[in-house]
Amino acid sequence: MTLHAPLTIDALIAQHARRVDLIAQCANEVSKADFERRWLSVLRSCAGWFSSLPLRPDLYREPGGAFRCTVETAFYAMRLAGGQKFGTSLPSEKRRRVEPQYNYAVFLAAVCSRLDEPYRHFVIERDRDRQAWNPSVHGAAGPWLAGSEYRVSRREQPLAVERMRTGMLAQILVGSDLLSGLDGEVLSDLFGAINPNMQPLGAESVLHKVVRQGVSTADEFDRKAQRAVFAPVQFDVPSAVHVAAELEPVIVPTPAPQQAATSSAPAAAAPVELAAAARVELAAAARVDPPVDAASTPENASMALSQPSTAPAAPAADRKSSPQTLREALGIPAATKVTAATPAPAAIDPSAMKAPVPSTGARRDAAQPAAFDDVLKGVPNLVRELFQALREDVAAGKASVQWNDNGLVLPKRLVGGYGVSSSTLVEHMRRRSLMVADEATQITLTPRAGQLILDRPA
Repeated sequence: MTLHAPLTIDALIAQHARRVDLIAQCANEVSKADFERRWLSVLRSCAGWFSSLPLRPDLYREPGGAFRCTVETAFYAMRLAGGQKFGTSLPSEKRRRVEPQYNYAVFLAAVCSRLDEPYRHFVIERDRDRQAWNPSVHGAAGPWLAGSEYRVSRREQPLAVERMRTGMLAQILVGSDLLSGLDGEVLSDLFGAINPNMQPLGAESVLHKVVRQGVSTADEFDRKAQRAVFAPVQFDVPSAVHVAAELEPVIVPTPAPQQAATSSAPAAAAPVELAAAARVELAAAARVDPPVDAASTPENASMALSQPSTAPAAPAADRKSSPQTLREALGIPAATKVTAATPAPAAIDPSAMKAPVPSTGARRDAAQPAAFDDVLKGVPNLVRELFQALREDVAAGKASVQWNDNGLVLPKRLVGGYGVSSSTLVEHMRRRSLMVADEATQITLTPRAGQLILDRPA
């Protein structure tokens, strides 16, 4: 039987750092310290609980699969919770207060739903003393292994699902400090949603439904990955500096102008014209054309390029009647040549290139980041992105908001369509004194905040 090595908490967290960042985005905490205290601490406890154990023989069966399943299930459930309304039977004031608690309860239920899955399907035996792991007795697998290697054998028949046992393990994992911040009705729905069945049993709460769908989504994605239905795409997005360097324009230096008396053409041509003329001249020099008697044939232009004329410039009347070569039409002196000895130009800094003068609307959009930083200082990125998306959609006519005597009126249904709950927006706007009123179907922002979405009419 193969021996397996346990993984440390830091190694597991680092292995799934990108998924943890997605959970942080959904958590929408004001500060990083709050996220680490309420959310990351639970994930670290899960990493210590599972260590490098697989989840089941058919799902997340690789080493460390149980913790990967935990992180992915939590993320899917939180994304699904973004469009749900919790506590609809509660009074409006209480519902606004408990909605953030329900968002946190979705995370806890998704994390704790499968705490006993490895124990139900496998016998985990520590190599040091050949003792079998029992989470109800020994607690987390990581501290119990204490760095010792272990063996995994599949049970002949998986143990039955016991909600009471899973709820007890969840209390051990989360701790009373984090659970004490939840109201009674939230705690009741939380423990009812832990370890949900794949099929709903009778009337289920919204929290139970969201967590069950998150579990189902995670399982389906892992099945698709095992069947290789889709292949992961791995690439790094280049930075803006590298993209600008790749698209750096090539400027051909302008040769010294000839004397004004020998030609009536301009002294210097634009760099793009010089580059075009150089390519045409090189192509003409490499081609061997048969002799042509008539000067008015279509090939006359290419022949003129390969054999430039050295005659003096003709009067204006004669130039109109006689055909011009391509070099004369571009206004390039006859003696102008691009040689290999021309020194290469210095690298061009794309940021130093001049841009056209912006219009009034463009200047207002350019000043937008400064206004956002001033008014929305300290708000989470989710709220900042909401304001930016609303401003773009209102300007494009895709969203409708209106001003009244007090400020800018936002329909709550419109806010929810951008993945941000109205209670979250109200909470952050109240903290910064940017909200005038919170009514049943709409939110009124102060003129200072409303200007970020729609300019106030004069």
